[in-house]
Amino acid sequence: MNKDKQQTIKDLQALQNIGPATAKRLYSIGIKTLEQMRRSDPEELYKKLKKKGGGILDKCVLYQLRGAILNAPWPKCKNIIKYSKGRIKK
Repeated sequence: MNKDKQQTIKDLQALQNIGPATAKRLYSIGIKTLEQMRRSDPEELYKKLKKKGGGILDKCVLYQLRGAILNAPWPKCKNIIKYSKGRIKK
């Protein structure tokens, strides 16, 4: 693994709910900076991760992604129905 990739994966892990495995998966779908992650739509990230994983991905990953972007523990993000461009619907 090159140094830039290692640093990016480490940086992504600084976000709430993001561990090493999720950080590597995010990197694999093109998330290379914290700013890029923060501007992302968690539902779109989830769809990309699910597609890359062969169509199988636990729904809790969506909650993890929401929490990472909103800086909240993932269990608090379960009841959010849709996150869209900075707007949250419950």
